[in-house]
Amino acid sequence: MSVHTVQRGETLSGIARQNNTSVAALQRLNGIADPDSLAAGQRLIVAAPPAPPAAPAAAQAGQAAARTAAPAAPGAPVAPCPKKPLFSKRAGGDDNVSALYVTADGEAKRQGLLGQAKGEAGVGMTKMDHSGHLGNRYVGGSHKMEILTAEAKAAGGIVHGVGGTASAKATMVEQEASLFAGKDKNSPWAEAGGAYSLMQAEAKADGLIGSDGRRAGIALGAKAGAAAASGDLKGEINIPIPFTNHTITLRGKGGASAGSVGAGASAHAFKDLETGRYHMGVAGEAAALLGLKADLDLSVGPRYTSRERNAGP
Repeated sequence: MSVHTVQRGETLSGIARQNNTSVAALQRLNGIADPDSLAAGQRLIVAAPPAPPAAPAAAQAGQAAARTAAPAAPGAPVAPCPKKPLFSKRAGGDDNVSALYVTADGEAKRQGLLGQAKGEAGVGMTKMDHSGHLGNRYVGGSHKMEILTAEAKAAGGIVHGVGGTASAKATMVEQEASLFAGKDKNSPWAEAGGAYSLMQAEAKADGLIGSDGRRAGIALGAKAGAAAASGDLKGEINIPIPFTNHTITLRGKGGASAGSVGAGASAHAFKDLETGRYHMGVAGEAAALLGLKADLDLSVGPRYTSRERNAGP
């Protein structure tokens, strides 16, 4: 056992990573109900990580069998690929803020007919992302901001079908804020917020028939545009399904832009193999000096376990 003194800006997840343990273990040892309620100067008991036991012969045989096992059937849930940063440098920041940063990540794996791969790269002056409860367990908020950033992402696969997504975005200033109600910030009862951007250009493309390893279903969409100024309003409702750990989730976003040009449309109906959720939705936008856009996604499945949303607005 050891004791860790919480420093200003530290999070429970960051402390868990530093000490090779889990957030759940820290909560259990220290009687913490809300992982977002840490205070600077607070002393936490940290358990020493156990030494890994030697694998018995039966376990080694099981690992060998797993390596030669048949690929997962189409639509079967699969665990997300482990994220291994290839390159990441920044001048300053913490778990939630990056200043003067450059990142590049990527991974690939053999699966099904051929396999899947994904990669991303980003560079910028400032990028921050904060979320948590506001003094109680039932009301919270989130805030994101980017200043002089550019990023590109791509993912695709040929597993039991073919599919892929690609996107690129450059922004001078973008800021987003929201308020949510509920004890779980990752899957709140309701959330509403807004966002604005200045001098932004963006392009996206999406296609899916069958399974690409991340999704199973169909999807088709493309968009490209640029705007001197834009603003959006968004909302999310999560309805728990009684006696299960599942929710029905409706997410929507609408917005307008000025000094803009561009167009886009998309539609999708698929199962997200990383979260186990079923999604269907549509989106569209058009701009010529002035623009309008709308995006809607309806999904059902296990409760979200992070703030990230892989489909829809």
